[in-house]
Amino acid sequence: MLAFSLLLLSQGSAPLTPQLVDACLIAPSIAMVHLNEGYVKHHSLGQKHTDDQVFTAPMNVGQATNASNFRVGSQTALRIGRKSKGTDFAWFTDRWVGDRFENDRPDHVKEHWLYVVLPSAVSTGSSTSISLPKGLCDKQIVKVDDSMRSEAIHVNLLGYVPDAPAKYGYLYHWAGDMGSVDYAPFSGKPFRLIDSQGKSVFEGKVAFRKKRSEPETAHVQESKPFGNYLNADVYDCDFSSFKTPGSYRLKVDGTGTSFPFKIKADALREAYVATTRSLYHNRSGIELKKPFTESVRPAPHNPLLTPGFKGKLVYTTSRMLDWKTSDSTPEDKAAMEAGIKGPLDAWGWYQDAGDWDSYPTHLRVATELLMAFQIAPENFRDGDLNIPESGNGIPDILDEAMWLPRFGYRLRSELLAKKYGTGGLSLRVCGDQFGADGEGTPSWKDVNRTWIVAGEDPMSTFRYAGAAAHVALVLKSQGLNDPEKVDWKKEAVESYRWALAHTLAKDEVVVKDYRTYAAAALFALTEDVAYETQLKKDWADIQEWTIYWGDQQYGLGLYALSAAKADPALMKRVRGAVLATANSHGLESASKRALRWGGDFNMPMLIGQQTTPLIPEVAVAMKLTEKSDPEKSRAYRSVLFTTADYFLGTNALNMVWMTGVGPRNVTQFFHLDFWCLGKFPPGFIPYGPWRKEKPYGNGPWDSHWANKTAYPDIDQWPGNEMWFSNRNSPMSSEFTVHQNTGPAAAFYGILAGSAK
Repeated sequence: MLAFSLLLLSQGSAPLTPQLVDACLIAPSIAMVHLNEGYVKHHSLGQKHTDDQVFTAPMNVGQATNASNFRVGSQTALRIGRKSKGTDFAWFTDRWVGDRFENDRPDHVKEHWLYVVLPSAVSTGSSTSISLPKGLCDKQIVKVDDSMRSEAIHVNLLGYVPDAPAKYGYLYHWAGDMGSVDYAPFSGKPFRLIDSQGKSVFEGKVAFRKKRSEPETAHVQESKPFGNYLNADVYDCDFSSFKTPGSYRLKVDGTGTSFPFKIKADALREAYVATTRSLYHNRSGIELKKPFTESVRPAPHNPLLTPGFKGKLVYTTSRMLDWKTSDSTPEDKAAMEAGIKGPLDAWGWYQDAGDWDSYPTHLRVATELLMAFQIAPENFRDGDLNIPESGNGIPDILDEAMWLPRFGYRLRSELLAKKYGTGGLSLRVCGDQFGADGEGTPSWKDVNRTWIVAGEDPMSTFRYAGAAAHVALVLKSQGLNDPEKVDWKKEAVESYRWALAHTLAKDEVVVKDYRTYAAAALFALTEDVAYETQLKKDWADIQEWTIYWGDQQYGLGLYALSAAKADPALMKRVRGAVLATANSHGLESASKRALRWGGDFNMPMLIGQQTTPLIPEVAVAMKLTEKSDPEKSRAYRSVLFTTADYFLGTNALNMVWMTGVGPRNVTQFFHLDFWCLGKFPPGFIPYGPWRKEKPYGNGPWDSHWANKTAYPDIDQWPGNEMWFSNRNSPMSSEFTVHQNTGPAAAFYGILAGSAK
């Protein structure tokens, strides 16, 4: 995009031809030529969606796919393969055509990958020049050799920890209408690690890993034809035994090299810092300012600070648990309005990317950061995140973990002080019933509608009680006191008691998992057997072989990690369930997947399944078996690292799945505030590739809007490559702090290496 911006400045108009991004070898007899048609200048603060501008120079497909147009010395290419897709999208639609919206004007720009089958292989150490068709792009001749970086070689772009039990690079590529590139001739051939001076420091053998016909998900229809996310036969390069710190590239003779990567103890710390700081960037109620960020922003949705917002945040006795949905269903509005008690001066939740709401589920962030600290306390220190609390004597990860519980503390205190509530709270805050987000309007200017805090309910209150007790437990374990002098134990005990007393029969089905988290935290903190008695009742169906999911994990994991005086029979069942789930979601899933990444094999391809590491149970299992079964602990640790590899570069796109980190990363995502500010901070992880649910989308906000831009047809694309960088689509480019940011921050923190 930078190149196109400079071109626009120099020409004052759209580029005349597509631009060459890069060229490389994919195999000794296949060269790849990568072209970009242009870019979109997106609307910003005070502008409308229709102010987007598309600058594009469409590629001549007929010219680009005619092999006789490509000269290699005195010969022509044997064949041209291709894959193409939209990679930047405008937000506008002009007309309804048949069953969907279409545009009379360009609404996106594409990138193209052309595969030039050479008349003879390029031998190791030599090069070849390819004459491109005249006018195809801004270059006439490209030169390729096996010293160049190749898209076929995949590594963790941030690097590997020296003592990681498993360190792999991979050789594979899906070449669009040419299918999976055949790397069978490389099996048993050498690969090398090359240091920054070009010296070979390690050699191993390329080995076959998995065929493209082996499913990597239970939802085989999501990535046709086999349910394989790569649609390519995969070979691996094992350098697990190499531990020398330094900067390296992986080289496979005849194909090329990888991106550079590091081997160092804190290779993954950058991922931890970026993702955790993106939580800071998503805080509501405070100003984002220097020296903590370059993305300066006024305080949004704070009745005490945000101009025009005083009196706009009100409390209603209408419980979220009684709504038709947790969102803005029109049938719920009358009850909300009838229950309004008055204004609140509470502030300080986490924003969602697109609607700035607060949800009870956001408290997962606090839980997972606290558990990360329990698993690897040596990895965290005060001042390592550069947030406003840095320097207060508390490790920064704990300060971030306390951000949302502090909102709960302020809200509960105010509800009691104003006699609106009786000791509970709700963590659902929303404005959608009273107006929508405006085009070009950021959160700090969203002052023209009413915002409600829902009525106190046992689900939110159990969640808050659990987080408060968890905070108290971790602070106690480190001999620390809360700098703001909140009595978290008192908050937890009182909130738990209120939630027990106010759980209606119809609430029981939704509160159980949050009650167990609160009871587990309070038992670990106080050793009061009444809490364990409640756990025995709620966990009567938990057995040593139980595979759990969702919010069940928090109470079970916390009890397994923290209950020092646990009932032996209950602990045996809980510990067994943790290990059984870690085996299923970690060891078994990783063994079935070519790139060895963990995660629930039954999770569909949505809400971050392809972008976000979602295996906290494996980290808990690693810690639990550290002394009792070191080999098993090592196996869990291995899966944690190979899973990090997948999300940080070994994937098909050679992508670090977050903004601003690594040599190739996410450049567009759905966040209204940062659209207005015109710059994205590092560390934001989008939902990413989304499974196909219909042929075409009905507007740029629809994740399937981009399907029309794909060649070959979208049904032939492997799931891991179904990313279009369409920032307008919440389904693919939005995120939530609890589904993506929090889990990733905790995961990378556990692997970040010692902060000492």
